[in-house]
Amino acid sequence: MLDFTKRSAQRFNLHWKDLPDRRGDHWKIEVEMFGRVPMLLIVHEQTLFTLVRRKSQFKTPEKLADEIRLCCSWYKNKGETTFGRNSERHFTGNITEMKRIIRVMDFSPERINGLEMAINQCPFSYLRNRETKRFHNPFDAVILYEKGETSWLGSPEG
Repeated sequence: MLDFTKRSAQRFNLHWKDLPDRRGDHWKIEVEMFGRVPMLLIVHEQTLFTLVRRKSQFKTPEKLADEIRLCCSWYKNKGETTFGRNSERHFTGNITEMKRIIRVMDFSPERINGLEMAINQCPFSYLRNRETKRFHNPFDAVILYEKGETSWLGSPEG
């Protein structure tokens, strides 16, 4: 259920090299500094829906998984919390784009809700529909995910 970057795995005292590399219906955990405050970008791989939380709120990855289940009732994988890593470059590139949005908009840790809203309203190339050539935003993608229309979500080809 949770895939970690090397930096985020270190924050949770996980051995990144020991985690299996995988893709699928998972959440990628990325650490980003907002000034001096470590924040977590929690990004759903298929929809790019993003949660932003202070790292200090979560002592264990299991608590992080509980937060996802609480905040994202639309997420289908309610099973056991598993850990992995995701090195898919197109997906990671869109997370880098999210970090640029954060820097340009100059959000502070106190404005987490506004930051989540801004990220989830941006269109991303990762969510491009091949037939319509339309770039979707994460809110659109979640609606399609809920309907089961996931054939093109989270794929580099669109």
